[in-house]
Amino acid sequence: MEIKAFAKINLYLDVVGKRDDGYHDLVTVMQSVSLCDVITAEADDHINLTCSDESIPCDSRNIAWKCAAAFFDKTGLTGGVRLHIEKHIPSQAGLGGGSADGAAVLHALNRIYSAGLSVSELAVIGGTVGADIPFCVTGGCCLCTGTGEVYAELEDRRLYLCIAKGSGGISTAQAYGAVDALEECVHQSEKDVLEQYRENRLPLYNIFEKAAEGVKDVYLLKEHFSHLGVPSLMTGSGSAVFGVFESIQKAAKAAEKLRRMGFFAEPAETI
Repeated sequence: MEIKAFAKINLYLDVVGKRDDGYHDLVTVMQSVSLCDVITAEADDHINLTCSDESIPCDSRNIAWKCAAAFFDKTGLTGGVRLHIEKHIPSQAGLGGGSADGAAVLHALNRIYSAGLSVSELAVIGGTVGADIPFCVTGGCCLCTGTGEVYAELEDRRLYLCIAKGSGGISTAQAYGAVDALEECVHQSEKDVLEQYRENRLPLYNIFEKAAEGVKDVYLLKEHFSHLGVPSLMTGSGSAVFGVFESIQKAAKAAEKLRRMGFFAEPAETI
């Protein structure tokens, strides 16, 4: 079977604390978008994985592999799966590509093996592998707190985007280290963020932008979108930036120009 693994963007992202175990507490609004990888899955005796991107590990380090292993471990089912990932979501971008792949694998295995698990049960399995996977299993638009647990599902809003990224990336460890080094920040409450969203105001904010001020590609993309007169935001811990346009046609035109400038750029819309 073939299944799409949809990327996510963060419309709002704040780090509000650090736990004793080293994990960070977040408040974030995550939104699924149409940019996606494509996963091909079929039953097999063991877990086997291939990928169109040679830089992606195709063994137990891969999140899709880990999710497959977690599915069989938690359900007690015997068997395996042969997986192929056709990559379109760039890595080290803050777009949740690996988490999206893992979530898609969980959905695929649930169907292939007729396991009958609910979305919430799949999300629990995904949560044992990575913090963003429960959201990617659920999809749509959600306010998430803690390390990424879904706190409240929000009404989807139709947005037309140009998602762009330079050649460089930002490691998650590097990004969180930079945030930890920031001086005292003022944080909004979950209630305030929800109120903004429900009043049809996009709460566009990402604390990681402060930590990425020295990243040239992020600066250039933000500046480019500003010249076009559209709001923009870096997503996740970076380094992809999205601009919000009035139509998919205008987003596509912007993406075409950015590709000519040497950036990865794709039009997308919320789903």
